[in-house]
Amino acid sequence: MSKPQDGFVSRFLNRPISRRITSFLLKFPLHPNAWTISIFVLPVIASVFLARGDYVSVIIGAAVFQAFSILDGCDGEIARAKNLESKFGERLDYFCDFLASLIYVLALSLGLHHLAEGIVCAGLITANEWLLRGGKDEMQMVSAKLHESFYARHHGMIGHSGLLNFGERFVWWIFQLTKRDMAILVFLVLALLGLAVWILHLWTVVAAASLIVTVIATIRSGMGHGDVVTREPRS
Repeated sequence: MSKPQDGFVSRFLNRPISRRITSFLLKFPLHPNAWTISIFVLPVIASVFLARGDYVSVIIGAAVFQAFSILDGCDGEIARAKNLESKFGERLDYFCDFLASLIYVLALSLGLHHLAEGIVCAGLITANEWLLRGGKDEMQMVSAKLHESFYARHHGMIGHSGLLNFGERFVWWIFQLTKRDMAILVFLVLALLGLAVWILHLWTVVAAASLIVTVIATIRSGMGHGDVVTREPRS
């Protein structure tokens, strides 16, 4: 019930836990979309703690978001097990994840009295996601393995941005280290270390870098440039 787009944390930590929870949930007539909506209460609860800004509250908020990251995998697992996958369910899950990210960064920035940085970071996240969702070019990656490692909205961005000039392995590692599941766990570690402000700093830097790459890809796509060459994987 895992996905090829899963990052390290999802594959080795989140999925083993979510699969056990999903096996229990499958005993009930639960629709995956209902699960997606019901667990959205967790980011809301987490935001209350993050907005308080003290050490213990930030840890609790970050831990609740880690729990949300784990439980967020159950809706897809339920959908695949019950053959209920749909475009609407995919869009609903994406929207809830996106909104949860905004809640995280804004609540934390409020609690740490870095609201200006939080607003900038939220703006960067929104702009980047808007450009990614607006792209219609779902290009084939250089190899099938690389192609399957990313969601469709990333294909055109990777293909047109010039990132592939640095090699497939470089692109794969960059995305693995900046995936949402990895970020949420790293943020929890930073909170435990008393470095919560670095959650904002790192998130802002990564969001800015992602937006720059996406803008470059959008411009190059409009000019008809691309770096993608379809190649069959070696047997």
